[in-house]
Amino acid sequence: MLAGGAGTARAQDDVDIKLDQFGVGSFFRQGEITGIRLKLTSSLEDFTQCWVQWDIPNAEGDPAGYGRVVHLTPGIASDVWLYAPLSARVKSNSTWNIRVFEYEDEQSGAEISGTRISPSQVGAQMVQKYTGLIAIVGQAAMKLDDYNNPRAGLGLPPGSHEDTRIVSITRPDRLPDRWEGLKAFEAVVWSDAKPQDLRSISASALLEYVQRGGHLVITLPGSGNPWVLGRGGTYLDQVLPSLAPRKDEGLKLSSILSIISKSKKVLRDIEISTRVFKDINSDFDAIDNHYEPLIALADKRVVVIRRTYGHGHVTLIGLPLASQQLSSMGLPQADVFWNRILGRRYDTIRPVELTAMDKAGKFNRTPGKQVQVGTAKLVEDQLSETASPGVGILASFILFAVYFLLAGPLGFYVLKQRKLTRHSWIVFAAVAGLFTGIAWAGARVLRKNSIEIRHVTVLDHIARPPSDPRPEEPLYQRAISWNNIYNPGYGMTRLSIESDEGQRDLITTWSDPDKAPQPFPNVAPYTIDVGQSPADYEITTRASVTEFQVNWVGALDPKWGGMIRVDPTDPIKVVRNDEGDKDIALTGSLINDLPGQLKDVLIIWITNDRSRPRILAKDAKGEELDWVPMLRSGDTLNIGEMWRFGAWNQDEKIDFSKKEFTPSPSTDFARNVNQEYVQYFVRDNSLTSGSHFGLGHNNRRKFLEMLSMFHHITPPLYHKQGKFGTDKFIVMSRSMGRELDLSTWLSRPCLIIMGQLNDSKTPIPLRVEGEEVNSSGITFVRWIYPLPVEESELSPKNPSDEEE
Repeated sequence: MLAGGAGTARAQDDVDIKLDQFGVGSFFRQGEITGIRLKLTSSLEDFTQCWVQWDIPNAEGDPAGYGRVVHLTPGIASDVWLYAPLSARVKSNSTWNIRVFEYEDEQSGAEISGTRISPSQVGAQMVQKYTGLIAIVGQAAMKLDDYNNPRAGLGLPPGSHEDTRIVSITRPDRLPDRWEGLKAFEAVVWSDAKPQDLRSISASALLEYVQRGGHLVITLPGSGNPWVLGRGGTYLDQVLPSLAPRKDEGLKLSSILSIISKSKKVLRDIEISTRVFKDINSDFDAIDNHYEPLIALADKRVVVIRRTYGHGHVTLIGLPLASQQLSSMGLPQADVFWNRILGRRYDTIRPVELTAMDKAGKFNRTPGKQVQVGTAKLVEDQLSETASPGVGILASFILFAVYFLLAGPLGFYVLKQRKLTRHSWIVFAAVAGLFTGIAWAGARVLRKNSIEIRHVTVLDHIARPPSDPRPEEPLYQRAISWNNIYNPGYGMTRLSIESDEGQRDLITTWSDPDKAPQPFPNVAPYTIDVGQSPADYEITTRASVTEFQVNWVGALDPKWGGMIRVDPTDPIKVVRNDEGDKDIALTGSLINDLPGQLKDVLIIWITNDRSRPRILAKDAKGEELDWVPMLRSGDTLNIGEMWRFGAWNQDEKIDFSKKEFTPSPSTDFARNVNQEYVQYFVRDNSLTSGSHFGLGHNNRRKFLEMLSMFHHITPPLYHKQGKFGTDKFIVMSRSMGRELDLSTWLSRPCLIIMGQLNDSKTPIPLRVEGEEVNSSGITFVRWIYPLPVEESELSPKNPSDEEE
């Protein structure tokens, strides 16, 4: 048993506790798992083993102690990371207790130190639950701050569904030692920091963050080889190329302008050096270790490569983006360069562009309609009890009605007819006793006497083509799940995940982020060892429902069922046209090996064909204006197709050679995204301002799909349409479900299948008291199949001379 609610009173503080970071980079988001770094200095005489914990009440009011064992040497400060889920109502001036206990024989003893901490003590900045976060390791922001709001008072960046804050982690040794410390970040972008300063334990956390769906982006400098590519020597070697890229010097800035700028003009045509991973026009090729080319210059030199690692991505950039010379010229522009890296389609409007549009009467100031895509309403009705309370309420109503009649007017009428009214109180007491017994017996019958779990789970599988077998990397599935557990008993109950070896799964307390918590009056403390396993601990149960979220990576139990798979006799292939410059069809078949019928099936095919590059509008004289023309605004990164059908039966095949999978204007990906996810709400006259939930079955499916491609939903309209158009637009927000976003996949050729398994057992090996228990709910399946990259499509297309 670890530290509980009350420790032995201490005479003095034997350990000095200082808060060093609240949130990685001293940023934290409401309702998110957050890491804090403490500095502990012991004044005790001897080397001491202690238990340090951060006390945070869960959604039921029980104080949870998120702690770990630390070893303290007298007079020497020790850094300690702790991780805990914050309430969605946390503020910058919120306070919590940090306590230190003696620790011996795996037991905590007397409390020897304690303090109160608050984010305000270290100047930590809080962001709202609707705000995105991207981390930069180093000093140079490389114009990622284009994703920030360009003007105060706008609410959100024009043309974007959400604001994104850029968090600077100035030194690698300030990175956390567990992956959940990075969970809040959409991407971790390594700019100009020294990789040699990265600690081994933080490197392991960074790799697990990627494996679980994160994105690590590394920019290589113009000079030197700090990542020792070609030789090895960093803690991240296993996900880096083993071959060294070629260094090409003397490139004119104008030769790379099309991949970093909307303008054709260059302020100073400086010379830069770049790292080339492959020269398509020659024999040079330094791409290995499962990397693929992502961006090439017009002359076919590949300067950006990417690989998958688990469920996430690692991207290497050969351009010297941290250069002060580029930054001083406002380069790179995020919507031209970073959008493809991060899987976004928004225009990034800078203050000068916004001012110019405003003066020209081109800026749309109409307030957008608000749609909250990711809210607890996605899951709460599935997690709540439905059938049993209805039966209980109906039975109670009938029982009360019969009792009222017998103990009241009907009983009195019978006694009066028999002239026995003098016995009415005896009859009333007898009826009351009888119905008390019936009510007690009925409650015992209707009450559930077994432990049950209800869930809404998103289950991901990244398939591997035969050309990329990766025997050294296990093929694991990923699940993000919202659950409730009903336990008819009282006391402490062990909740755990039977994790695969080496996996750090999470079980965290969860509740509706938009509702105030409703604590029990009889609080009971418990502890979670964040240093060892945050997915194996005891919780307090009170014959009620406890809600929690699970993050799991592992191999599916064959007893649960299989997965979608490619028919080995009919593999998936992409058909190009006769000229070889366009993807025109898919062939091949898929088989449903899932444990049931997949409903509301959505198929997305992202082709090799890339959209036109972003350019600036022109005036009547052909001079560039300061904004993107409306017809080029918010283009998807690649052309795609989208099909939908009602149900896919178990063991049934989908054959892509059939006529219904022929691409046509009606199956265009961008068109369907706009019609299904944006115009659907524009047409809803009940949606005027504020938030719209309207969840029913169709909207739940729709919202889960939208969360899966959040950064590729049609962006809000910021161009003023004029008298012949409408200025109505939709702004999406999400307070939960950020980790469901697959938008990075939409910048490369792939096939994505989504659908829903109803009345499904949980695919996660959850255990209660070490035993498997009954579970039921919805499993939303997402199957992703990477398709071959066509190297002829990597270079930017020549922009047409279209004008606005």
